[in-house]
Amino acid sequence: DKFRDFDDSFRNESKRYREHLAELATLSGSEVRARLQEIEKPGALPTPEFDLAPNLRLPFPEQWTNHAEARAWACQALLNHTTFAVDGSQIAPNPAFNIPIAAVQVAWFENHHTREGSYIKDADVDILTPEELTVELNGTQVISEQQINLRRFEMETGKLCELMQQIAAKPQLLEHLPVALFDSSLVISFADRLQEPMRGQHIQAMLRLLQCSQETGIPVVGYVDSSDARDLTRMIGHCFGLDEAEQVHDAELVDGLAWGERTPVFICKRGSADAKHASVLEMFEAHGQPIGFSYLKAASGAPPARLEIPMWVYECGLMDEVIDIIRAEVVVGTGYPYAIEAADATAVINTRDRETFYALFQQFAQQQGIKLCVSPKSTSKVRRRYN
Repeated sequence: DKFRDFDDSFRNESKRYREHLAELATLSGSEVRARLQEIEKPGALPTPEFDLAPNLRLPFPEQWTNHAEARAWACQALLNHTTFAVDGSQIAPNPAFNIPIAAVQVAWFENHHTREGSYIKDADVDILTPEELTVELNGTQVISEQQINLRRFEMETGKLCELMQQIAAKPQLLEHLPVALFDSSLVISFADRLQEPMRGQHIQAMLRLLQCSQETGIPVVGYVDSSDARDLTRMIGHCFGLDEAEQVHDAELVDGLAWGERTPVFICKRGSADAKHASVLEMFEAHGQPIGFSYLKAASGAPPARLEIPMWVYECGLMDEVIDIIRAEVVVGTGYPYAIEAADATAVINTRDRETFYALFQQFAQQQGIKLCVSPKSTSKVRRRYN
């Protein structure tokens, strides 16, 4: 009964919001803005694309009868366009060791999509020492996994910046628009829940990425496959005086799109999760880096993916070209951008990798005369691995 009650509640809320989504589509962008002008954080605001999208849909004109035709189109759409993505993984401190140590691995895949075939797939590894893993909490020094997450985030965004700068330094690669893919949200709202200085460090890392994107002229796209964002939903609620949605997400609301179709671009106007300070978006906007979003139907059996882009990409008239590159990446990746898939596969750290890492640390400690105490269970695992 409780499951049925939840389902009924979801259906009722979804029906109410879908009805008002249809009503929203009958308004002009200026009418929507007029209704929201008194709302400080309405969730989203329409761009001029809003008036060019009947029923909030921008169509995809290509039609195929089989996957071979889709791949042929994707090949042409990607030809000579450089796409690249970065992903990371990590090894947390092993509680069986008396000395904490962690590692972060960041991998990247860069494909120039030339007829001859030209790509780069590689990885960097960084080690976190006990000092780098330790934070003070209520006057006590503790090992924090947040330090590992921060290092990984800084390495991922930093590597994307590095790749942008390398590509921008080669004029032949700029003749066809390059696109950087970030396998997560650019609107890092999770940072609003972090304490300083952790919050500020995440914001600065993303801000550097956004600024690097604009300086090099290379669009960066935040690709969110399963988004639970409610920016558009919140905007509809404010437009029509609805109770705030508790279960319906944007992606579910616009799930009537056909493959390849997308919504118009909206400006993200999300508030802060902590009323004590400005939101992440306000910090970005203060540095001239507002974020927009659009929903793209990228897989027939799933809700639309959320694409987040710096607003300069839209304002420079690059959206259609960028979206076609994303569509083509999805065709090649059979439902997910291939560049992200390749970076993810390269970044993976499996169980064998972890055990090898710990064994190497034991060897290192012995060579350096460092007293490393290891639980018998962990020692047994390592002995079996190397016997």
